[in-house]
Amino acid sequence: MDISVMSLSGEATNLSDSEISTFKKNFSGQLLNKDDKDYNEARLIWNGMIDKHPALIARCKNSKDVSLAVKFARNHNLLVSIRGGGHNVAGNAVCDHGLMIDLSLMNNVSVDQKKMTTIVGSGCTLGNADMETQKFGMVIPSGIVTSTGVAGLTLGGGFGWLSRKWGLTCDHLISTEVVTANGDIIKVSSEENPDLFWGLKGGGGNFGIVTSFEFRLRELGPEITGGLILYKLEETEKVLSFYKEFISTAPRDITTVIIYRYCPPAPFIKEEYHGKPVFGIGALYAGKADKGLELLKPLKSFGSPIGDVIVPKPFTTHQAMLDAGQPKGACYYWKSEYLKEVSPALSSKFVEQTFNTSSTASLIAAFQLGGAITDIGEEDTAYSFRNAEHVININTQWQKNSDPQQHMEWARKTQLLAAPFSMGSGYVNFASADETQQRVIATYGDKKYKKLVDLKRKYDPDNFFRLNQNIKP
Repeated sequence: MDISVMSLSGEATNLSDSEISTFKKNFSGQLLNKDDKDYNEARLIWNGMIDKHPALIARCKNSKDVSLAVKFARNHNLLVSIRGGGHNVAGNAVCDHGLMIDLSLMNNVSVDQKKMTTIVGSGCTLGNADMETQKFGMVIPSGIVTSTGVAGLTLGGGFGWLSRKWGLTCDHLISTEVVTANGDIIKVSSEENPDLFWGLKGGGGNFGIVTSFEFRLRELGPEITGGLILYKLEETEKVLSFYKEFISTAPRDITTVIIYRYCPPAPFIKEEYHGKPVFGIGALYAGKADKGLELLKPLKSFGSPIGDVIVPKPFTTHQAMLDAGQPKGACYYWKSEYLKEVSPALSSKFVEQTFNTSSTASLIAAFQLGGAITDIGEEDTAYSFRNAEHVININTQWQKNSDPQQHMEWARKTQLLAAPFSMGSGYVNFASADETQQRVIATYGDKKYKKLVDLKRKYDPDNFFRLNQNIKP
């Protein structure tokens, strides 16, 4: 039976049974089309707003499978999408009528305790990685929601609860294995293909498919002190003033986030506050739990919080703290900006937008950066804005039966209000599918973007890998 597919030029064409059978002969993974029972589950990703139907899904088991899939797509001029963890908000993991190269089965994690390194498969999530590394009291400094894919996070830079102490996820890369646009399997490190190694640290999935990552590990856990404190939204001005004072002298071991949102039905908050607008401070101390309790005491003893779960707990429990508020299958649309500070003037706009939100599941979060992120030079990696002190995530969430337009408009308006306070762009991993080319250029700056274009011309001159925040050759 022939399968209708989309070519790279956007034209419809057919793949014959014999062409597909030839591919299947050497492919050790699973090849799915719309008639297979696993197809529907395999095409769905974290963001329920994305509803696309690939002609074929190649579920790869190893880098040889990935290479075969790339060569097959090239031979037949197919549009290709790459799925790692499937968490990217823009939905670039899946395409209509093309070939989806699915890496989710490649999720092995191996730890070398002596060398303090780990090798992680590109289908791995942060939750998978943490579970394995924490068995040895070690961690990859990574993101903030456990269903996030290690691959996408790292290729966009990767910040989280440990970034101020140890730097970005991409700063911990030792080497990677990459399948190029020609289907070659190459090693990439500071010694081998160093130009590409530079580009993989923040340049996204533009240059090839990374099939495995080798990271340097840090010692942490299993117990830390961290959590969340919530206040009534009306108290934001007073709490923000204290918060700014607190972080101005806090050591690098402490990372915080401030959140504007409606209160979820969390068991640690009195029922009377459920569904009411709140202002929250999340915090983690990256060290011994008792020392963390001591250093976070000023935060815990300020004002009249309506809920406080900043307590000693396993690191993996803290990492999953925000998971419940970001469920798979809900619809998401995000905007982002880098900031020097969260000023009272900007905060008052966030308060206003929270009161006026189109969905009580939406939120505005400002993640604290700085610290060790600034120890690496701005030109040393493709990741940019190392001098930013915060990055905001305008995180709109709604259910499928709701009209998306009103929610997207809310996010865009919030971004417009934040624009005068922005450093000029936002975090590439928080970018939705409708970003302009100008915005992508602004993410890196003109000089660095030109260098990325040169890299793209060298490794992917035909823009084979184009479903991403695209750097055009």
